[in-house]
Amino acid sequence: MGWLRRLLLNNWYLKLLSLGLAYVLWLGVAQAPTAEVRVAVPLELRHLPATLEVANDIPAHVQVTLRGSEKLLRDLSYEELVAAVDLAGFGAGNHSYQLSADNVSVPAGISVVGIRPADLHLDLQPGAEP
Repeated sequence: MGWLRRLLLNNWYLKLLSLGLAYVLWLGVAQAPTAEVRVAVPLELRHLPATLEVANDIPAHVQVTLRGSEKLLRDLSYEELVAAVDLAGFGAGNHSYQLSADNVSVPAGISVVGIRPADLHLDLQPGAEP
């Protein structure tokens, strides 16, 4: 029983100070104000089969709403953001693609909460052979 008493009471002031510092750090991180920002992000079609081409007009940019701490959003390089659509395995014809947060790669601590337009309509037609 004496070992338990020594474990708890030996250097109690340092243990209390450590606990207080941990609490203050937690408050600073957990209570950081969050913000939302809407940015225009270029839409990029990836892995389009070489034998197909997009026959309809698609938007060059989509509006992406991001949520995160004010500091992370302020320090984010918005020019590096891209909404990527993977067209591998798509065949000729009309396709509807649902854009989601998975289409936009963002750093940890920032989340994608909305994309407009959310639906992308693609008319893929056979193109000129390469």
